[in-house]
Amino acid sequence: MAPTYNPDVFNVRDIPQAMRIILTPEDSTTEARWQIETPHVCDLIAQAVDIKPDSFMLDYGCGIGRIAKELIARHGCHVIVVDISPPMRVMSVMYVASDRFAAVTPELLTALSERGFRFDAAAAIWVLQHCPSPAHDIARLRAALAPSGRLFVLNGENRSVPTRDAGWYDDRLDIKGMLAGEFDVLNQGRLAPDKTTDRIMQTTFWASFAQRGQAG
Repeated sequence: MAPTYNPDVFNVRDIPQAMRIILTPEDSTTEARWQIETPHVCDLIAQAVDIKPDSFMLDYGCGIGRIAKELIARHGCHVIVVDISPPMRVMSVMYVASDRFAAVTPELLTALSERGFRFDAAAAIWVLQHCPSPAHDIARLRAALAPSGRLFVLNGENRSVPTRDAGWYDDRLDIKGMLAGEFDVLNQGRLAPDKTTDRIMQTTFWASFAQRGQAG
């Protein structure tokens, strides 16, 4: 029997606790990773996605809006973020503090997609490794993107699902393979060695994707 998923680990009390959950030290510190890794990841996103002031970006599994805040500051784009954690969503509004930003539930994102709203691009940063049913989340991302939309993913090579009875659990699902089964792969790589730790560089990947048949 599979362990029981535990979303309570993401129900944080304040922004410092949220930061520690979003970026664990991993042979560094949360603060150093926040300052050094964040702009690097946003550089990679910008290389994969043509972001304009009128672009609508989706930040899936946003935490408190770390990536959204940087993207808005750089590009002046609109960012809608999604997170399962109510405290994270509330804190993201305070942290990002922009009228070009909104935080919604996964259910509202699905409702928007069903009513025809489509995003120009999406990012899922350190999130699919934690989702209990990643195939469902990947399908939600695919449905949210415009036909010409692009997806950028940064993720652990291994799964790390929070559970009540087995801690952080690796169910061995191949997220990279699942994504490649639903999208066309455009590019992939690892974080730059001078922007992260050796441990993170060796155990994670980034990749950019297009909707099937739209890679041109």
